[in-house]
Amino acid sequence: MVLKRIGLTGATGMLGRHLRAALEAAGANVAAVSRSDADGAAVWDLAEWRESAALDALFPGVQAVVHAGALVLPSGKVDEARMFDANVRACLNLGQWAMSRNIPLVYISGAIVYADPCASLQKESAELGWSGLGGFYGFSKLLAEDVLMRLRQQGLKLAVLRPTSIYGQGITAEKMVRRYLSVAAAGDVIELVQPVEDRVDIVHAADVSSATVAALERECWDTLNVSSGKPITVRELAVACLAVAGRGSVSIGGTLPANYRPATKYSLDITRARDRLGWQPQIDVRTGLTMLLSGQYLPTPSTFQPINHP
Repeated sequence: MVLKRIGLTGATGMLGRHLRAALEAAGANVAAVSRSDADGAAVWDLAEWRESAALDALFPGVQAVVHAGALVLPSGKVDEARMFDANVRACLNLGQWAMSRNIPLVYISGAIVYADPCASLQKESAELGWSGLGGFYGFSKLLAEDVLMRLRQQGLKLAVLRPTSIYGQGITAEKMVRRYLSVAAAGDVIELVQPVEDRVDIVHAADVSSATVAALERECWDTLNVSSGKPITVRELAVACLAVAGRGSVSIGGTLPANYRPATKYSLDITRARDRLGWQPQIDVRTGLTMLLSGQYLPTPSTFQPINHP
């Protein structure tokens, strides 16, 4: 598919801004949709059901739609009914419309849908289920996938991307990556508490965006894992933040249980994305942190450091 006009929900969110930049860099005109009208986006509160004519007006002339929009509530706030409507019912709304118009849909799901978040190198065929991670948000992503998979069985052209933990420009202040980087940039102490050798795979939003563009260009209507392929420990992340900021320090407190064994969260096999899309992650953690510190959505030659994979 030669990208000419692509619809995008969640266009003003953290991932959405990276997706819009990547789609435009690939030559697409983006029909941007969001809860707010920032940056010229058309407004759709995903919790509100839209009739087909209204969706036609939101996405005029699009070749495909990337559905990155979702409701994520602040920590401690619970509104399951609204989250269900925004994250699950909206997928039914958008998916039925897309199927009726023969418009492909790319859904940004997440590794959070796997039943065992600590299993090693999970393939797309691994068991799905709600582990409890992410609270009701995690459950809503699982339910949304189920809705869309059933529409796929009815003829919807659907690509599902399952990224690991995403970071990038616009990530909220309470998230670990932003918090550590902000502390380091201020020259303060990043205070860690054991265990600090647990690993998590964090993937830059620009890498998720390049996988999305590749899926559209190759018309790959499949389910695909997307990750950095390099899970990082909490301690390594803190040290990387110090290196990028050029200041700050790290302290480690607490003690480890006698039976402690390091765990890795979100270890995914990305062979299918590599084989089907010709895609692999390109942004290592220090490059990603540098982009975050400088406000970049896409890598530039001065910051680009491709990851070498065997």
